Amino acid sequence: MKKNISILESVDLEMDWERVIPTEVEEVLSIADRRLQDYWDQWHKRPIEQYVACDFRDVWRALVSVAEQKLSVGNTFCEWGSGFGVVTALASQLGWEAVGIEAEAFLVEQSREFLKQTNLKGEIVYGNFLPSGADSLAKKQANHASLFHQVPSAYETLDLQCDDFSLVFAYPWPGEHHYLQEVFRVYAGDQALLLMFLGPYEIELFRKQQS
Repeated sequence: MKKNISILESVDLEMDWERVIPTEVEEVLSIADRRLQDYWDQWHKRPIEQYVACDFRDVWRALVSVAEQKLSVGNTFCEWGSGFGVVTALASQLGWEAVGIEAEAFLVEQSREFLKQTNLKGEIVYGNFLPSGADSLAKKQANHASLFHQVPSAYETLDLQCDDFSLVFAYPWPGEHHYLQEVFRVYAGDQALLLMFLGPYEIELFRKQQS
């Protein structure tokens, strides 16, 4: 009997990189811009070496494309390493049941304030976005930033597991995108999507399949 093996398949996401941002979305992003600028202006008071913001407007365009092309098999969204909670907020605004997982307590506080300020319903949970045991998937002597967070996995707090989410978003630190893809391949649910921001004009989408 042939054993099913999980694989990740690249999904062709048709995106309009110049798509105009609606006013109600731009209002949310303008608030995010101001909050982030305030943080960078005072970075020396609360430095977080591993925090880098993605291009929120391009991520919004990608989320809209996923929704319009009906690529997701469900309506549950999780952001791995949610920072200031902006992508989680955008997903919530687009109608997903959105959860962000963040290991920095300061960023959890900031993102919850942001969601409250924008009247959006996303949930931010303190903890590690890696499922328990996922560190074993890293190659020996791997120096991935996601392995540095010595906090418990967030899924017990959520009373959910990684395979409960139909869409996961990640902005991996340079060099760790293959590791996060492997974590997703092993722990995500069948047919779930992984959306990855890798840099300017570089967004990739994958679907977990049984071969």
